[in-house]
Amino acid sequence: MTRHAALRPTKPRIPSPKATLAAYGGRPVVDQRRLARWPAPSLDHISALIEAARSGRYHRVNHPIVSRLEDALGQWSGGLQVRAVGSGTAAIHIALDYVRERGPKILTPALNWPGALGPIHFAGLEPVFADVSLEDGCIDENDALARLEPEIGVLLLPHLFGNISEVPRLRQTARTLDIAIVDDCAQAIGAVRPQPGAARIDSDAFTLSGNGAKHLGAGELGFLCGTEPGLIEHVDRVSLSSSARDGGRIFSPMSYGLNYRPNVLSSAVALSRVPTLEEQLESRAENAAVLRIGLSGLPGLRILHRFMEARNSFLNFALLLEAGELGLPAVPATRDFIVDLLLQEGVPVWIWLRRPAWAYLPFWPDEAEQPPLPNTEKLLAALFDIVEIAPPNGVDVMRAYVAAFEKVWTALPELAPEIRKVAEGAGSLATGRG
Repeated sequence: MTRHAALRPTKPRIPSPKATLAAYGGRPVVDQRRLARWPAPSLDHISALIEAARSGRYHRVNHPIVSRLEDALGQWSGGLQVRAVGSGTAAIHIALDYVRERGPKILTPALNWPGALGPIHFAGLEPVFADVSLEDGCIDENDALARLEPEIGVLLLPHLFGNISEVPRLRQTARTLDIAIVDDCAQAIGAVRPQPGAARIDSDAFTLSGNGAKHLGAGELGFLCGTEPGLIEHVDRVSLSSSARDGGRIFSPMSYGLNYRPNVLSSAVALSRVPTLEEQLESRAENAAVLRIGLSGLPGLRILHRFMEARNSFLNFALLLEAGELGLPAVPATRDFIVDLLLQEGVPVWIWLRRPAWAYLPFWPDEAEQPPLPNTEKLLAALFDIVEIAPPNGVDVMRAYVAAFEKVWTALPELAPEIRKVAEGAGSLATGRG
């Protein structure tokens, strides 16, 4: 190199898209100091807990806080009768126990949280699993109709990610066959109430969760909602053993003694949320709209939400990775690789399930022999969620999520050889384990 060449100014080197990623030493997009984690505690919750603590009673089913919560949710739902219980799982168990005489089998989608399937076993029912839709992750109506059989006496229909599972033909057919319908609304609180000018979803029982991750974000709590007096009475028969709603202390020979009583402290927090529940749902919908607009242009990414349904509650923002559209292997390892990149950029994403829900439970070891469920298998291999879309997070945080996705997607062509190598290694490892 000559002396003059050494004096020439050098152009700054522009880093490659890969080098800008947080996973490779770059700066994360999402500032964690701006991110609020649900259930986003507030002073209202602290005041509610103080009120409950001062009562000196934390477990009574007839506690005024519990009664006020049941009444408040009943009004919000548009007139349903509401009973608080210990968890959403308990609510499902009680509902299934009430309708189990309709038939020995229950039809339900293969994609659901394991805790929602355990009550099937405890109610003495045999599951028949249907496939799900790639539009919203809820039960595939056509597949469910094809799997109906004379022994099926109950439908258990979850509303996932905040989506509303209308399936009107399935519900109408169930009514003509005297099949009971139980709706698991743990992830979609909006499913329990009608919209103006529209009828309520046809169901025998709606179950809700007050778990910390759900809309009421209160700890461990559940609700059973309906219009049939017998169902409401059955809640006490199953969930109480020695404390009646009128304050008396009884030991009824009809009681199951399961003690699914609601937690008063959780009820206090849930009650403090009801007045702002509408605002919460509106904020979630606004945030979801920002994500929809920002992410819909990215190739290989499908949004699993029906935005035309006004009752959608948008618990999480569910996404399906179509890896083949990106020229990448359509295997779980590809999804996992991209999820890790997004996590390191500060986006709160997670993988909901990796196996069918029954595979996490010990009750049905022979389910692997059932007919294929291609949509369920595809979702389990490629589904992931953005989980923090609730207030006080606002559109500025959602735009940061979008910017992080765009940053990762820009780097994917450069990362393709590395992703393929990881995917091949994961495939070899899986083969070795088999």
